[in-house]
Amino acid sequence: MPNAVILPAVCGGLIVLNFWPVLAPAGELQNILDKSKAFAALPRLKHTPAFRVERVEYAGHAKEKEWYYICDGDERIGLITTWLNHVELFRFSPEVDKGAKYEIPEVYHWANLIGARLPLQLPLQMCGYHSPVPPSTSFKLAFTKDRGETLEFKTEQSHQDGYSGSTEFRLAWDERLGYVLNCMSHFAMPQPRQIEFNNLLAGGVCESRDDRKRWQKTMRGRLLDGRISFVHHSPVNIPVDEVQAGGFVGFVTEEEMNPFMEMIETSGPVFFATCSQWYDQHIVMKAPQAKEADGLYHLRARYRLLSVPGAVARDLEAMAAVRDAATGESSKAGFLQNKVNDFETFVPHGKVYNGPIWRHINATEGPAHSGTKSIALGGLGPGKVKTASPIGGGPAVYGESSKRYRLAAWVKTQGLEDGGAWLQVDDVFFNWEDVKATRRTEKLTGDHDWTRLEVDFTPSPNDPFLLIKLCVEGTGTAWFDDLELVEVAR
Repeated sequence: MPNAVILPAVCGGLIVLNFWPVLAPAGELQNILDKSKAFAALPRLKHTPAFRVERVEYAGHAKEKEWYYICDGDERIGLITTWLNHVELFRFSPEVDKGAKYEIPEVYHWANLIGARLPLQLPLQMCGYHSPVPPSTSFKLAFTKDRGETLEFKTEQSHQDGYSGSTEFRLAWDERLGYVLNCMSHFAMPQPRQIEFNNLLAGGVCESRDDRKRWQKTMRGRLLDGRISFVHHSPVNIPVDEVQAGGFVGFVTEEEMNPFMEMIETSGPVFFATCSQWYDQHIVMKAPQAKEADGLYHLRARYRLLSVPGAVARDLEAMAAVRDAATGESSKAGFLQNKVNDFETFVPHGKVYNGPIWRHINATEGPAHSGTKSIALGGLGPGKVKTASPIGGGPAVYGESSKRYRLAAWVKTQGLEDGGAWLQVDDVFFNWEDVKATRRTEKLTGDHDWTRLEVDFTPSPNDPFLLIKLCVEGTGTAWFDDLELVEVAR
């Protein structure tokens, strides 16, 4: 692949990059599109954007942060916020969802994204793939062109101990692809660090409700062996792959939006890693090997966010090979919303599974209400509570505030004279300790044969996550089987 000339410049004390070259080399995704009959058959849509930004007076939980709608004329098409430090495109054409207002929820987080997003700031601190860097001391978002046929903005950041970075963004129109967000990131550091410089996520990728699930696969290319691969969305499909120069990653296939991140040029080798919970794609560059003339190590990357039309995405799917050929059941017990979980089968390989797996525990052979398997919890002693929850990977369980639910299971106890066993469900938002409300069933004590425990509830406002807990207290054992979280009439 030919190399573009990337010239460093100084801006506000940071080394930034003069880019948007007139003749930019294509990434591998564009090379594939150029050979695609489906892509060639797409109509060329003439459109002159009238981009502008609309400041949002957000009244939610992060009102002190900056919030801007990205607009094309009267149409809201995206969001820039320093709350989650990302730019989100709700759609990739003004003709999709025409007139939609896209109101920002009172509690806004990764789970209720509308479209696809990339981060404003690097390195990301949400996973274990980057090398630690000192804390940030400043972060600035500035618009360099806030209206017209293109929209341009940049972020600059400084860290302790001489680390600094910047990213520039340019939103433009492509006659076949629609809106395309072009990006260039740079990070300077006195010590070589592996940096997660980018991350792709879209609303509905990681979803426990079958009727809300969007896209079924993550696609990557090209791997070092030249393949384009895919995995089904599942908590047992969490791959890490090195990719060739110009690599890409995306979610497929829907008719109106299939978001992809395509690398155009990077200063070092890159690998993609799937988040075990959200299925977002960590895009990580390995540590640079040599200092430059200023005595610092530098990371540079050019990339873009785009959407591949449905017909073209199906062509890509046909080209791709399944990354992991494993079939049958995995060794992990899962949990599915609106179904009875009898623990007789484990999460399958080679299929979509819209639910989480259990953390630090599994279903085992033994006493069971139905079949031969259940989850057994041994007590820790008098006054001590042990819990088990399906938070070991895969989507969090969603609760809708407009609905009513029932948490139920069959429970058997033995030797719990100094404690008991029960079910519990907590409402949480930003982490598992951020508990807003708790409900419990009655407690079974002593020795009990299989007994059904249940509790009906309405989630807290703003659609929290539901943290399900199997609980045992004291000395003894409890077995849990046929667990379900189902919607019931209000």
